[in-house]
Amino acid sequence: MNARRKAQSSVPKGVDRMVQRDDYADEYDETFGEIGLFTFDQQLLGKWFAEPGRLLDLGCGTGRMMLEFGRRGFQVTGVDLSPRMLDICRRKLDEAGLADATLIEANIADLPTDRLDPPYDYAVCLFATLGFVSGRANRVEAVGQVASLLRPGGQYVFHVQNLLYNLPTLHFPFTVTGLARWVIGRGEIGDQIFWRYRGAWWVYMHAFRPKEIAELVRDAGLELLETVYLNKACDGPLEGDARRDWRSHGFIVRARRPGGAD
Repeated sequence: MNARRKAQSSVPKGVDRMVQRDDYADEYDETFGEIGLFTFDQQLLGKWFAEPGRLLDLGCGTGRMMLEFGRRGFQVTGVDLSPRMLDICRRKLDEAGLADATLIEANIADLPTDRLDPPYDYAVCLFATLGFVSGRANRVEAVGQVASLLRPGGQYVFHVQNLLYNLPTLHFPFTVTGLARWVIGRGEIGDQIFWRYRGAWWVYMHAFRPKEIAELVRDAGLELLETVYLNKACDGPLEGDARRDWRSHGFIVRARRPGGAD
């Protein structure tokens, strides 16, 4: 079964259609390259991943983290469902002298363990990519797979959207469609449907509550180390504790596999 067939059980059709679009990949760097989140998450990872090691990037896209840490001496492996993204990533890695980096076309919720080479010291899943996985059981399995690939003490960092922040700003089709999925038993609280996103129709994205994040990490067999609440611009931490569960644009979560050195 190929990567696209595997995606069908956990990645909704709208998401699959989006990632298969060549124009989505071709325009990705120009569209998102300057956002503050991309600078801030690199700063955090530079602090948390202090020693070079083996890094697994889930949803690697066009390779921004692979390039950053490959240049720092990390051994990098990237996984993505978009063939075009991986083509762009490979070209950039080769031009940077990182031809030994590994790229794998696969669904992050159904990793091909026979093509991976654990244990990894670090793993990341950034830019809300985990939210593209539909269904809590699938998300627990996805994070649990990462846990099994890490060495004891290995770290996993992921970024997700905040459900409570999104509630006041949902546009009409988004609200009705997401609510309908929940009412008829086909969705969960936190499921969002963008009727039009990056050239694709009806794109699914799950947004999280802080308690849900803690439960996901625990049930996947990891320890929660910290959760960074993002400000409105996503270029730094949220200031102040008042109503932060509602004010935070999203969360960058740091977890680790139990065992090993602190």
